[in-house]
Amino acid sequence: EMFKFLLSTLTDKYINPTYMGQDAVFVYLFEKYYLTGQADSWMNEKYKKFIYDRGYSLMGNIIGTQGADFAFIDTAGKPSTLYAINGPYTIICFWDPSCSHCQEEVPRLDSLFQEKWKKQGVKLVGMMTEGGKEPWIKFIKDHNLKDWIHVYQTQAMKDAVATAGKPGFRQLYDVYQTPMLYLLDKDKRIIAKKLSYQQMDDLLKVKLQATTALKMP
Repeated sequence: EMFKFLLSTLTDKYINPTYMGQDAVFVYLFEKYYLTGQADSWMNEKYKKFIYDRGYSLMGNIIGTQGADFAFIDTAGKPSTLYAINGPYTIICFWDPSCSHCQEEVPRLDSLFQEKWKKQGVKLVGMMTEGGKEPWIKFIKDHNLKDWIHVYQTQAMKDAVATAGKPGFRQLYDVYQTPMLYLLDKDKRIIAKKLSYQQMDDLLKVKLQATTALKMP
């Protein structure tokens, strides 16, 4: 009973943590106790599905670990991958042109990119999650989202990943809402995730200042 109480309490606390990065605690609990079947005796099927869905969605995007690579194509139909992008920092913005929140936030993100980040070598990847190619391209043109790396996956690409039994980008990066921002370093390690554009700007400012300070003689 004590084990059940402690595991349930810690799971509830860290499955949706107060502070960024604390979901690593839940992933540890998931791998050590849930995946080994130690909680099977008291979980009902609905709760078990919830725990397993969250566990598998968070395992691949723990802060400090290397983000997963995935393939995509750009607006011109040219294929590439996340790891083919080189820069001191890479921001991934998962967004949907039909999402009202994205329609407000993406242009604001672009303003910061154009004013600050682009000059500092930061790469901005705009990954369309859904919403359709034509509305996506129209939004990009209408809002002049230039110098982004605008990419998406065709249905055939998504189907190929699923057929191969591999996780898609939604699971790899826990993309359950949009817009969702990730910050990666030059080696594609995850520095931060699920920040607002203002929080991203604050964090990048600190990171870039630290990098400049290290380069000074």
